[in-house]
Amino acid sequence: MNSTLSTQQLRLVALLVLVVVVGGGYLVVSKHKSTTSPSTASSTPAVTTPTHTTPAPSKAHTQHATTPVKLNTHGLPVKIALALRKHPVVVVSLAQPGADLDQLAAGEAQAGAEEMGAGFLRLDVFRQRPGTAILRKLGVLTTPAVLVVKRSGGVYADFKGFVDRDVVAQAVADAR
Repeated sequence: MNSTLSTQQLRLVALLVLVVVVGGGYLVVSKHKSTTSPSTASSTPAVTTPTHTTPAPSKAHTQHATTPVKLNTHGLPVKIALALRKHPVVVVSLAQPGADLDQLAAGEAQAGAEEMGAGFLRLDVFRQRPGTAILRKLGVLTTPAVLVVKRSGGVYADFKGFVDRDVVAQAVADAR
């Protein structure tokens, strides 16, 4: 079997490419022309009757000026700051999606947080915003990592690697 194309085959391919390019150009030009041509058809009703309407009484809408509440994030991601509004201590699990050990560590951290009645938050380290805020606050992190964060914004405990639910529960109890 010959792997090179003969001159007849090359001519056929060139002709096919030329037909496709010319056809595509024609479609683009004809579509452009049809959209720019003005419409001469007008529709006017045969008989026009004036309508009488009475204006509806308008209600005076008063808007109260509300000032947005400033959320103090303490350099942490917004999700953590929102969780700290509900709970005095929040357990944050930093994990890569799809990594088995990270998912296991996140499950253990969640179990430890639930055991102690603390908040729990799982953050994907591949998400740009939360990951950048954590890096600014703590420096370089490896996954899996578990953080125990107090409402004051301070990271009470930073566990690198796998930790079980008892260690997380004890850290939450100590943070209170």
